[in-house]
Amino acid sequence: SWMELKRAEHCPDFKILLDACLDEIAPLSEPIEPGMGEREAAVFVSSPGSVTPYHMDHEINFLLQLRGAQTVSVFNADDAAVLSEEDLEEYFSGPAIHRNMRFAEAYQERATVFELREGQGLHIPTTAPHWVKHGDTVSISFSASFKTRASLARCDVYRMNAVLRQLGVEPLPWNRSPARDRIKHHAYRALRRAHWLPRPPVAAGEADASRAHGNA
Repeated sequence: SWMELKRAEHCPDFKILLDACLDEIAPLSEPIEPGMGEREAAVFVSSPGSVTPYHMDHEINFLLQLRGAQTVSVFNADDAAVLSEEDLEEYFSGPAIHRNMRFAEAYQERATVFELREGQGLHIPTTAPHWVKHGDTVSISFSASFKTRASLARCDVYRMNAVLRQLGVEPLPWNRSPARDRIKHHAYRALRRAHWLPRPPVAAGEADASRAHGNA
């Protein structure tokens, strides 16, 4: 089994650690994708041999291994063979964001596999699907994550694409046309302000400070 302690940044000590990590990353990330915000921390405690199921996260994540070891299989968020446009639209626009996804064994050959040991870290891009196999001892890891203006806009574009698809329109994927993306982003925000669309979903179980999961 494994346990996630969400919103750990509300603990002052974890907030100091989170900011120390992301303050080092910000000078490197800002020239690429400016507007670092919504900083969040999480702590994962996993029993020996447990599996964190195949899933994706909205946040841009840096995973730091504090104790034990884990094998992380990460998939390209732009690989349509493992992540379709419809998957992304459903993820961002459903009644609640459910992280876990359907996994096919054929996907594994498309993964990049990382062996994390104590003191090592891994960057997992936004919506990059991944799953984790923990080692022979208890694993403890720390997640330092954030969002950017672009990642938040991307979220709105996929929510707007879901609306268009429901209307029978085949929407253009994110990043194919920056001009259309800007229009969709602002259109979605305008519709939300007019209360013509439901509130955006939150992660399933977001209200809980922590969650425990069984093996996959």
